[in-house]
Amino acid sequence: MTSPYVSTDNDSLLELYHFLYIALGILVAGILFGCLYRRGQRVAKTDRAAADDYLISSLTSNELETLQMLQLDASSLVVSDAKPIASGAFGDVWRATYLATNATVVIKRTKDRRPEAIHAFIQEILLLAKLQSPYIVTLLGVTWRRLLDIEAVLEHMQAGDLRSYLANSGRHAIPWAEKALVLQSIVYGLVFLHTLTPVVIHRDLKSRNVLLDASGGAKLTDFGVSRELCDSRTLTNGIGTFQWMAPEVINGSSYTEAADIYSFGVIVSEMSTHEVPYTQRCFSSQSAQSLLTKVASGDLRPDFDATSPRWVHKVGARCLAWDPRLRPTTLELTVLVRQFVDSLSD
Repeated sequence: MTSPYVSTDNDSLLELYHFLYIALGILVAGILFGCLYRRGQRVAKTDRAAADDYLISSLTSNELETLQMLQLDASSLVVSDAKPIASGAFGDVWRATYLATNATVVIKRTKDRRPEAIHAFIQEILLLAKLQSPYIVTLLGVTWRRLLDIEAVLEHMQAGDLRSYLANSGRHAIPWAEKALVLQSIVYGLVFLHTLTPVVIHRDLKSRNVLLDASGGAKLTDFGVSRELCDSRTLTNGIGTFQWMAPEVINGSSYTEAADIYSFGVIVSEMSTHEVPYTQRCFSSQSAQSLLTKVASGDLRPDFDATSPRWVHKVGARCLAWDPRLRPTTLELTVLVRQFVDSLSD
């Protein structure tokens, strides 16, 4: 029987040409991809260099000198965990070991890679470098190859943040003598900030930004939105987490360091209830706006547990006064909290 198909030399040539066309197409595509990739790398490298130049030009010579003095050898830092110990919208915090001292530290990295965001992070670092206080988390140094990659190296607070500590403890599990010492440390931190020249307002004081060590000590952290108060003595930017924001901040009015006192009053209420303020209310976007409106008008304030000491209710209420002029100063709070600590130790 005759085969229905007989291969010819032309068929072989067609197959060869077909193979060559495919191979040529793959080769051309590979070359184009390689060119585009290298071009992208060059553009990215150029963009990074331009961003780095922008950052350098945005800093004063004194600021650059401060960063250079703070610079640590990056190779002496070994990250301890596969995941960050804390992560937020703006950055991650990683636990690490600083080999030069064999100390556990934390590394703070910003997620936002825009030059403007890195500049703001650098300003936070420069501010923190000025804040040498036993009640402020210590900046140990910085690392970078380019300023665009800068990271802050901070002391490690073993017991985590106050919000988590309260959430993981029963309302009556922590004695008030211990809570009073934490409140005292917060007040001392605020005294330090508010007596600087110029005054520094934290602007985002909340339990999540109070860190605890293994011995019960407390320190303030996260100065990303802090601002030095200029001669006008007021600010107008609405900064902070809304449950802890003072009415004047919510209203967009001018405000002073008294806004931090209101936030401290909210923390006092947290110490009383162990709950995030207004947690019993629904947190839909509509109710959140309703809460803001009521807090701003003075119609709503955080709750206190009825069994908490009288001092907690009295001083907490004063700190939460709608009129900032009626709130105690940090210096007055120093006396009040000392009296509270002493009364619990008798």
